[in-house]
Amino acid sequence: MKRYSKLLILTSILLFIQCSDDSSDPVVPILTTIEVTTTDETTFDVSDDAITLTARGLDQNGDEYTFTEAVVWSSDNSNASVDADGKVQGLAEGTSVVSASSEGISGSITLTISDIFSQDYHIYVSDAAGFQTGPWKIVRYDQNGENPSTFISTNLGWPQDILFMDDGSVLISNLSTGIINKHDQTTGDLISAFATGIGGPTRMKIGPDGLLYVLQWQGDGKVKRYQLDGTFVDDFTASGVTRSIGLDWDADGNLYVASFNGATVRKFDTSGADLGVFVTSANLQGPTNIWFDDDGNLIVNDYSGGVIAKFDQNGDFVENLVTGLIQVEGIAFLPNGNFLVGNGGTAEVKMYDSNNNFVEDFVDSGVGGLITPNAVVRKDLN
Repeated sequence: MKRYSKLLILTSILLFIQCSDDSSDPVVPILTTIEVTTTDETTFDVSDDAITLTARGLDQNGDEYTFTEAVVWSSDNSNASVDADGKVQGLAEGTSVVSASSEGISGSITLTISDIFSQDYHIYVSDAAGFQTGPWKIVRYDQNGENPSTFISTNLGWPQDILFMDDGSVLISNLSTGIINKHDQTTGDLISAFATGIGGPTRMKIGPDGLLYVLQWQGDGKVKRYQLDGTFVDDFTASGVTRSIGLDWDADGNLYVASFNGATVRKFDTSGADLGVFVTSANLQGPTNIWFDDDGNLIVNDYSGGVIAKFDQNGDFVENLVTGLIQVEGIAFLPNGNFLVGNGGTAEVKMYDSNNNFVEDFVDSGVGGLITPNAVVRKDLN
């Protein structure tokens, strides 16, 4: 009988151990990690709309955890504020660590807030991306080439040039749609079509007569003129320039137009009469932007040649000021005498000093999502 009792007790103990060690028993999830993420950029400007953060809980097995207590948001300083829903507003330039806490666990994300409007200027770059296929955009950078933000990403079609107007608008020429669009220069929102029916508008400049001159990549290649409200005036040139993509005026008011596939620069007088080829294809491969320096020399971005070339007042080649570029296009001059050019082949914007010496990559390759920079424009701030 005693032996039976001992056996019964031992069997009960074994059964208790087996039941206690049953792997089918549920494991209570415990919050161990909070991940803080955002679908927005972690660098944003004090003038931008608020960005939204998301807190995600993970348990001891790395599985999604459902919070049992409210998530509490906080910022480590006054550069940014965050509300109960995780919406962050930039308040001052600098960085902020924004944290989410619940059930004794916390996670954080570091945000960079810029104050671009406290600077002297910022730089806008049009991105031709895949040329006919995009994705196209206009990217804004601060005066140090940092803190990029997408200024415009809709209503574009192979954008070519950016022109800020005195009425608070900005014009964007779109080669593939034949439209020059008018956008709000603060928000980038589309206002209206400024001009339509153009044969692939490329470069735009306000001329000595106060009218807007527009080049055409396609169609008859004539230089068109518009009043600054978008009213068409006339075809300024009687003859066209094929694949025209660069223009400027000399001190006498004569107009010069670069032909990309003609690899020439053509000259027109103040009435639009054709004065013939000024720079021949013997010294160019595929010119884009052109401009005159203070001495009256013509400077040419040679996109296909990979150089910035200098020609005298007779159109004779003088020298290559900059070499080693790949798909050079776009030009912006800075207050200190330095200048910026878009280097499409490397997705960079490069800086040179007034003596044409390389200074730095102002925008490193691909920063701000840049793919193929073409227009580079400086916008001074009030």
